[in-house]
Amino acid sequence: MKKVSIQGVRGAFHEEAAKQFFKEGIDLMPNMTFEELVQEVETGKSDFGVVAIENTISGTINQNLDLIANHNVHICGEQKLRIIQNLGVLPGARIEDLKEVRSHYMAINQCRSFLSQYPYIKIVDEEDTALSARRIAEQQLKDVGAIGSIEAMEYYGLEVLASGIETNKQNFTRFYVITKGQSNISEVDTKFTIKLILNHDVGCLANLLTGFKEIEASLCKIESAPIVGKPWQYLFFIEVDVVSNNHAQNLIRLLESSTSEFKILGHYAPAKIHTHAAV
Repeated sequence: MKKVSIQGVRGAFHEEAAKQFFKEGIDLMPNMTFEELVQEVETGKSDFGVVAIENTISGTINQNLDLIANHNVHICGEQKLRIIQNLGVLPGARIEDLKEVRSHYMAINQCRSFLSQYPYIKIVDEEDTALSARRIAEQQLKDVGAIGSIEAMEYYGLEVLASGIETNKQNFTRFYVITKGQSNISEVDTKFTIKLILNHDVGCLANLLTGFKEIEASLCKIESAPIVGKPWQYLFFIEVDVVSNNHAQNLIRLLESSTSEFKILGHYAPAKIHTHAAV
């Protein structure tokens, strides 16, 4: 039985992501913060962690990139999930009865158009989507609704007033699967997440990008971030997909010759898009 740390309580989107990635044989370990999640993996309290890293509406969760980069953990997989948001209430409640709707800020952000139809409802940010549903059930809050997964509504006995309330139906969240330390590159590991710092030379970024083309590596994502303590200096988080794992050494040689510093945060098989609902 694999111990898998997730962010959020039971019914959270991270739970669905974990189930879709591992399929079976997991013991879920809920955490209220991402830092607690990563620390559980780093200390060996859990075997794996599932960490939301990017949403197609809200963008990259930069704090989670930093957490992974600054702890002794390694990205060993990714999961992409279609997000379907739902409005849940205590059985019998009507939308006209609601004074508040609660959820995580990212879920609220994904449902702005739906919520704008009800200007009399106060929108309240909470730590977790499923936690909002649990509190409504535990406290019997008849005038409060929660936004979250269908699993959360069912788990806590809430009635779904409206399903699919996210504004953009091409709404996906991508998760990293992390484990402790490093691992060998397997045959399916063609995607790499890397933190790097470039030399302050003219054309250094252009030379790196040209190098990716020469070694047949596809640049999937690039993000810049400030270097703490060095004003106006920046590092990059990048994701590249190589033709096969046989090209991994070419990638490492390119990084050695084109950067002043780099760290491979993980290597893994690229995820396929799953159409089920999640975080």
